[in-house]
Amino acid sequence: MKNFDLSVYFVADPSLCGERDIVDVVMAAAKGGATLIQYRNKDASQMQVILAEAAMLQEWLSPLGVPLLINDYVDVAFAVGAAGVHLGQGDDNPAEARARLGNQAIIGQTAFTPEHIAKIDPQVIDYIGTGPFYETKTDKGKPVLGAEKFAEMVKLSPVPVVGIGGITPNNAAAVIAAGADGVAMMRSVSEADNPENAARKFVEALA
Repeated sequence: MKNFDLSVYFVADPSLCGERDIVDVVMAAAKGGATLIQYRNKDASQMQVILAEAAMLQEWLSPLGVPLLINDYVDVAFAVGAAGVHLGQGDDNPAEARARLGNQAIIGQTAFTPEHIAKIDPQVIDYIGTGPFYETKTDKGKPVLGAEKFAEMVKLSPVPVVGIGGITPNNAAAVIAAGADGVAMMRSVSEADNPENAARKFVEALA
């Protein structure tokens, strides 16, 4: 049985860390109680930087027992020994990622519609991220689900669900109440003056 905790799921993007080093921000979030870290860097032209940052994050998070997932880049996850990957709808084939990374890897996928969820194979995918639950700056243009539609998506899912989109410590409890196994956040931790405290506020909000 894979042991991972979706409750406070920090998605760390170097472009959203307010000029700070991503490793410093991630380690602060982990210290504050983030239970899962996803490294997300959409600039594929920076592959050497991505590999270096991912390797450093894996090295620092491993002793803490906080799993590191890599967004999109299966080869990077394999190379640095990360716990797994998170795949968007347009990213690599999940079955190929599973074959490459093995049965123990954590593989998550973004699923925004009932059609996406219908294609989820629980032998391949361990959890899905769905939303946006609230208005968000990151995924502009996607229709906001809100509690009712989100709860419907949770009922359809054969795997655990993490809520995404506009989630803060003040509104996180409603996402869990709608059936989520955890909440994912980016800016509310990475752009906070104190990422450690920001992560801790999520832990407290969900307690």
